[in-house]
Amino acid sequence: MARIPRSEQFRQEWQEILTCGIKGEGEGLLDALVRTGARYMLQVAIEEEVTEFLGREHYQRGERIRQGYRNGYEPKRLVTGQGVIEVGIPQVRNTNEPFHSELLAAITNRSETLEGLIRRMYIRGLSQQDVADAFAEAFDERVMSKSTVSRVVRAIQEEFDAWRKRDLSKDPVLYLFLDAIYLPARQGESCKDAVLCAYGITESGSKVLLHLDMGEKESYAAWQGFLYNLVDRGVTSPVLVASDGSPGLRKAIREVYPRAFRQRCKVHKIRNVLAKAPKSAQKILKGEISKIFAAQDKKEALRLVQTLVDRYQDQYPSAIACLKEDLEECLAHLALPPAHHKATGTTNLIERLFEEGRRRTKVVGRFPNEGSCLRLLFATLLAASKSWRGVRMTPAMLKELRELRIVLYGREAEKLVPAPVGSPAERISRVS
Repeated sequence: MARIPRSEQFRQEWQEILTCGIKGEGEGLLDALVRTGARYMLQVAIEEEVTEFLGREHYQRGERIRQGYRNGYEPKRLVTGQGVIEVGIPQVRNTNEPFHSELLAAITNRSETLEGLIRRMYIRGLSQQDVADAFAEAFDERVMSKSTVSRVVRAIQEEFDAWRKRDLSKDPVLYLFLDAIYLPARQGESCKDAVLCAYGITESGSKVLLHLDMGEKESYAAWQGFLYNLVDRGVTSPVLVASDGSPGLRKAIREVYPRAFRQRCKVHKIRNVLAKAPKSAQKILKGEISKIFAAQDKKEALRLVQTLVDRYQDQYPSAIACLKEDLEECLAHLALPPAHHKATGTTNLIERLFEEGRRRTKVVGRFPNEGSCLRLLFATLLAASKSWRGVRMTPAMLKELRELRIVLYGREAEKLVPAPVGSPAERISRVS
C-alpha cells in the first residue's frame, strides 16, 4: 500500500465530514469542521516546516539543502475545547541538527487561540490575506511562513472550487430544480443577497445538490450565468425544470432550456392562490387544489380545475384567476411517470434545505464577504443533502424518460435507440 503524508489522511477525514456530514447527535457540523480543519491545517503547516528544513517535498528525491530524511511520525495530542486534536510530528533522521516545530511550540499552550483562529477563518472566508492576518494576530508572524499560509489556503480553497467545477455529465440530470435563499452576505450593507441553488434527480434516481452561487436579487442575468454554468458542466438536456414564479428565473429557463418541460412549483402556487382568498376559505381551497396537482394525468386535472372554477369563481374571483395563471406549467409534471409526480411537482426540497442553511448561518450574522457566505452554506447544504432519499427508477421508467428526452431535444441530445412510436408522444399530449 502506497504511503501518503499524514496531512493527506487528515484532509480525507475533513473532506468526509464536509461532503457526508456527521453521524449522531453529539457534535455540530461547524464544530466538527473546526476540529478536523484545525488538525488538517496544523499537519499541513508542520509538514511544510519539515519541507523547508530538509529542502524537498515529502518522498521527493533529489538535491538536498541538508542531509537527513523523514522517518514516520510521532503522535502529539493537543487538548482544546472541542476535544483532543492529535497531529503527527514528522521524525527526521540523520541530520546535523534536530528538527523542532516552531509552530507547535507556539500553540501548545494556546489551544483556545487556535480554536478561535480556525473558526474565524471559516467565517471570514478563508482568503489568503485573511489567514495571514489571522495568524499574525494570534502568533508571532515568524511562526508561519508565507509559503505555508499559501499552501494551507490553497488546499482548503481547492476543495470548494473542485465541487463547484465538477463534471455533472456522468449521471445525467433528468429533472432540474432551481430556487434561491436570501442571506446577509456582506458586512456594511443592510440588504440581503440571493444565493442561487440547484439540485437534480439523475438517471440513477439520485437527488444531487448541483451548484451554489451568488446572484444579484435573482436577476435574469444572474440566473442566465448560473444555468449556463450547469450546461458547461454537463446538464444539457433535462426533461423538466422546476422553479417558482421569479420573472428573471423563468426568462433564463426559457432561454437556456427552451425544450424542457417548465414546472411551476405547486407549493408556491398554492400559497399564492390562498393569499388571495379569505382565511375562512383557505382550508377547503387548499384541499381542492391539492387534488388537482395529485391527479394521475392532465385530463383528470383539468376536470378538477373546471369543477373548482364553477364552484368558486363568483365567490373568490382573485383566487381563481391566480389558479388559472400559468396552469399549464403547474401541470407539467403529469407528463412524467406517475411514480415521479410527487417528487417533481415542487421545489420544496430546496426550501427544507434552506431552512437548515438559515439555522446554521444565523449564528454568524452578517458575513464579511460573498466567499464566506458561500463556503459555510456549501458545507451545511451539502451535508444536509446527503440524507436525501432518491426516487424509484426502474429500467422501464428510464427507457420512457430517455425516449421523452429524444422527443423534446431531438436525436442530437443523446445517442439512443429509436423510441417506440406513440409512447412519448402520448405522454406529451397529456400536457400540451
